[in-house]
Amino acid sequence: MSQKNYSSLSKLSGYSFPVYLSAGTEDRAQKIAKRCEGAYGFLRTTLAFEAQVCILVLAPEHWKEYTGSARYGVPQTTDARTLVVAGRDSELWQMIVPPPETLSPLAAQAMREVYAQSDGSLSVAPYMNLLAVHEIGHLYLDQATGKFDFKLPRRWLVELYCNLCLHAYVAALEPEQLPALETFPQTIVDLGFAHLPHHTLNKFEELYAGMPPQNFIWYLSKLHVAAKRLYDSRGVEILPRVWKMLLNSSEGESDAQVAERLRAEVHHEAKRVLTAWPA
Repeated sequence: MSQKNYSSLSKLSGYSFPVYLSAGTEDRAQKIAKRCEGAYGFLRTTLAFEAQVCILVLAPEHWKEYTGSARYGVPQTTDARTLVVAGRDSELWQMIVPPPETLSPLAAQAMREVYAQSDGSLSVAPYMNLLAVHEIGHLYLDQATGKFDFKLPRRWLVELYCNLCLHAYVAALEPEQLPALETFPQTIVDLGFAHLPHHTLNKFEELYAGMPPQNFIWYLSKLHVAAKRLYDSRGVEILPRVWKMLLNSSEGESDAQVAERLRAEVHHEAKRVLTAWPA
């Protein structure tokens, strides 16, 4: 891995990959690095592939320097080997939390039970901090295909695979985190999509992260609920099936071809992600 200039950051030792961090993020960086170490080994074994990984845990003052984006807090990959996560809570994370008055009593209670803070506010930081594993899934796929931001045959299918990486890891190695992982996405999906400008898979392909954050998190949440269903159908063995399908995919496949391959190569429940998606 070529060495980039991280002179404004400190470095953590003791991990299988480089971990750089901003001053003041030490506690979170240690927790994220430990989680990523576990995910790294889990995916290496499950997918029979070893990726190169570099992790940056950043404070707001370093975010734009290393991501090129002014929007602090969105976990992301900046190239085929580098994962960037927030070392502090972000205002963006508050923006995507639905107002309590929009939730059913049961959903509001579930959100309080999982994400309530001592002052009574809600924080989805426990969910957001898990997304580092989702991004490691991207790194594995980018390196296995040799294509950064790999999106063939569909962006939504890549995101489904990354959510499956995350769900399978948490279920296997951090099951106590399942409520933090599942409650927020299920709450977002239960709200429906009538209040959002976009909801079709075609729009997701067209706009991707260029849409408003609340809309993007709806797509990500819906794909996570689908990933959970897939995991529940066959356990961890479903993950290498999706992985192999993606590695053998090519540009130009029609929706009908993708649906049939999902049924034949993965599981009938995987086909339903496409065929049952709201038009």
